[in-house]
Amino acid sequence: MSTDLPTAVAAIRLGVQTLRDHALADTADRQDLAEVLAALYDDHHERRDDSVLGLLSALITDLGIRIGDQIDEDIAETVDEAAGYVQDAAGGRLERARALLTALPTED
Repeated sequence: MSTDLPTAVAAIRLGVQTLRDHALADTADRQDLAEVLAALYDDHHERRDDSVLGLLSALITDLGIRIGDQIDEDIAETVDEAAGYVQDAAGGRLERARALLTALPTED
């Protein structure tokens, strides 16, 4: 394994922990939760590809393309399906949750 891979995983772990800390802080409110959901996946404002799931989906897609070009198309198809699940299934559900959360009436 390349020495860069553990460093990349550590950076991702730190970023996820930062998102977790923001969402689960004692003072976190509905807006904070919605912000973290949007960071994970936001289908608005051209942010979809810059969200955590968008970036992850793009990486998985690129891996599938490389596998298809160099190794096996059937394996590449499986990897590409995984990318779709990340972006569409998980992302779509998080987007719905964010929209429902922000649509709730404000507490007075």
